[in-house]
Amino acid sequence: MKLDFGKTRLKINASFAAAVTLMLILDESGLCAVALFCCIAHESGHIICLMLSGEYPKLIELSFYGIKLERIAVQRGGRLSDFAVYASGPAANFVLSAILFLLSEAAHGMRTAAVISLGVGLFNLIPCRPLDGGNILFCILTGYTEEKNAVKICRTVSLFLLIPMGITGVVLIMKSGNFTLLAMTAYLAAVCFGDKHE
Repeated sequence: MKLDFGKTRLKINASFAAAVTLMLILDESGLCAVALFCCIAHESGHIICLMLSGEYPKLIELSFYGIKLERIAVQRGGRLSDFAVYASGPAANFVLSAILFLLSEAAHGMRTAAVISLGVGLFNLIPCRPLDGGNILFCILTGYTEEKNAVKICRTVSLFLLIPMGITGVVLIMKSGNFTLLAMTAYLAAVCFGDKHE
């Protein structure tokens, strides 16, 4: 499904709609709905920062693998602007988490939602491109070296991070049957080393 909002196109893949529907049906705890809300808050942070910096998203694509923003420059502000855009997603999660923690005494379940929002923000700061943390690292590196070297350094950092994460994930499966960390590592490896645009 495709919807146009001015110069921005919203594309919702069938895989995203199916995954969200399935999660909401099977998840009786409501945690999946909270996690989805936190992800929407994260992307909203990016979009608001884009618009404040003189840009707008050309495409917002929702798929099984997450939410993808395709940028089109109206007035690019350089590395500092890019840094702010990438940092704004996690920042939105941290602000939301702080608000939910403050409300946790008055409303049941807010503390859990706050922890989830904090987790979403921290996860996206992992220095693996195209996660925000990897793109922030790339912005910093391009201030000191050529883009080609920055890409190589980012890939090296990602590799040294993902190897111990993968090993720990295997250990967790053997000890407790928890496959979450290994699945997360596999996802990060796919998005980091499968990116054809780098």
